[in-house]
Amino acid sequence: MNPFETLYDYEKWAIRILTIILLIFGFGFGSHFIGFNNPISDFIFRYFIDSIINETSGDSGYNYVNTAGYGLGLALFVVSLAGILRVAGVDGSDAMLIALLPWVLWAPLGEVVEDAGLFSDSIAPWFVSPGIHFHAAFWVVVAGFIGHRVSVGPKKNTHDAEVSLRHLSALIVGAQAMIYCTGVVGGNTFANNERVIDNEVMWIIALFGVASPYWLAGSNIERFDSIHRMVYSSGVGGSIVLFAILSGYAVQGNGDDLTFWPLFIVIGIPSLVCYVIYNIGKEYEQKSADLGYIPGILPPGVTESEYLESEAKMKQDMSKIWRRGVLASPAVLLPVGGQIGDGIATWIGIDYFGYTEKHVVSSMVTDVLDTSITFTILKIGIAGVICWFFSQAVFEYRQQHLRILIALCLMVVGFAPALRNVFRLTLGV
Repeated sequence: MNPFETLYDYEKWAIRILTIILLIFGFGFGSHFIGFNNPISDFIFRYFIDSIINETSGDSGYNYVNTAGYGLGLALFVVSLAGILRVAGVDGSDAMLIALLPWVLWAPLGEVVEDAGLFSDSIAPWFVSPGIHFHAAFWVVVAGFIGHRVSVGPKKNTHDAEVSLRHLSALIVGAQAMIYCTGVVGGNTFANNERVIDNEVMWIIALFGVASPYWLAGSNIERFDSIHRMVYSSGVGGSIVLFAILSGYAVQGNGDDLTFWPLFIVIGIPSLVCYVIYNIGKEYEQKSADLGYIPGILPPGVTESEYLESEAKMKQDMSKIWRRGVLASPAVLLPVGGQIGDGIATWIGIDYFGYTEKHVVSSMVTDVLDTSITFTILKIGIAGVICWFFSQAVFEYRQQHLRILIALCLMVVGFAPALRNVFRLTLGV
């Protein structure tokens, strides 16, 4: 039996538990709307649904119950999805992480548009965290499914298939432009009879996003497989569409309140740190590649227990190379940069711009010394733990998807809030 077509026991259990949780949420959500009052629906709406709905107007924040629930759900989702993607035959290399990177930008851009009150009431709830990440996942799944169908279709591995990918990706981006840009125009473009968005600027930039699959053609994304290419190009275009809305707002309604210096600090410092880390590991990553290995990933057919029990000299030599070579991997650099950026953005936002922390755990940390610098220190510490974890961890060859999804989650809880916070600071939202 092909081990890539089988699930680990822990993956099976994660899928079962996640399925039960989704069924319970489905029952509670559905019973509420048919008027059947019960403890399950009351619990779900009190701790989960109401906090999301209220956030669109009151920015109600998180509570201990939904924070713990989101953490548990995220862990189950990562383990379950890792197994499903492997069985489906989706490539689990670092290219997968790069392909998903635009969607990590897409989410905070959408949140800032919602924070500014630019979406209509029917669209705004879809851009509230954490629901926005499921919203983004919907578009990723659609793009990935289309890419997969093209890759196994009659035109696979041909020029016609590449052209089809560009057209289909442009359609996905165009659908986002129509939904979100018209949602703004039909919703809150006018406030107190004053125009707050420059529609011409918004639509020009949005059309540039729709055309992104074509001007990306010939770039390095051509080295991606069909699924990665479809996900990446539609993510780039979708991010440009949401950026277009913010650009129209900045030009027309908020030009006097733009502050750019936080943007340079929040992006610049993490970039410098990641550059240093990359230079530490790049020589060793190349040595590993010359030997035919990926740092931290065992060759096909070798289990973790076999590797740990081995006393071969090759293991000792490779472990020294891997520990430093893995530092040059996007799976390490992107989460580390995101965590540091989140810590800096929170510190600047709270201590210099008067923002408040809405996450209950983060708020506890900032209350330690009555300054958000404690949160920044914690985030820097987490970045160090990420480097240590990946330098010590050994993943089996068929656990590559798990490795990438762990890195993606660390990016989402770092990059996404960091970018959202710094965009809000820049726009004065």
